[in-house]
Amino acid sequence: MNYSLTAAVAVSAALIASSVDAGVLASANFANYTNGSLVGQNGWQQYNTQTTNPIQVNNGSVSWAGTGTTATNHQDAMLAFANQVTQPTEGTTILNFDMVIRVGTAPTASFGSYFAALNQLTGTGTSGNFQNVRLSVMGASDGFVFATRINGQSGYPLAMGTTVLSLGQTYALRAEINLVAGNANDFVNLYVGSDFNNMSLHATASYTTGTVADISVGAMLLSQFSSGTSFSSDISVDSMSVTLVPAPGAIALLGAAGLVGSRRRR
Repeated sequence: MNYSLTAAVAVSAALIASSVDAGVLASANFANYTNGSLVGQNGWQQYNTQTTNPIQVNNGSVSWAGTGTTATNHQDAMLAFANQVTQPTEGTTILNFDMVIRVGTAPTASFGSYFAALNQLTGTGTSGNFQNVRLSVMGASDGFVFATRINGQSGYPLAMGTTVLSLGQTYALRAEINLVAGNANDFVNLYVGSDFNNMSLHATASYTTGTVADISVGAMLLSQFSSGTSFSSDISVDSMSVTLVPAPGAIALLGAAGLVGSRRRR
């Protein structure tokens, strides 16, 4: 028996398993939740002070009907990470913000307020706490498109998808967040598909100016913030999560141990 190879395989497998386990920053499968208000279940907290129209769990999905043609803020809810994820000092940190989602109606306004985001901080207070990686729904002919922006502060326009999607259909939505060392280098690739194994690039958002600091993230957020315009979309979310993608170096360990692309001759 090749004891050195066996030891290397064991160490590498342990490192990969540890990396994958540690990679889940927050997750929610609403099929396992009780019908009723989302806030108060499984670590979900109310963000800010708005309490009207509380976000509801109904038969395995979180849903809300929007505000119609009235620009009114309603309850937001957030699930915090154990620790805030900040900019890397070198290289790139990649996060996947995943949702299984349906859009029942498209917004009538030209700018639909965002329905989900990543909070900058892990707390519920608004002071210094911006909603980065905002996800929005935009009306389109015979359907809708998703849109995203990298930074929650002003000056960063939404990047809209170019493929029109169907109302009422369930989609896998992924915001791949690339936190890149250096100033104003971050970007978000937005993917959409029938499931997470069959996705296409929908839009890419990046910085348009370097005057605002790079983002950090500390929680995932569901939002009913009107942003001064109506938000009439019906939104239903079956599940959502944020995961830290394992660094390429971790995968390389498997190759070094002989687990990738080779077999030991007998």
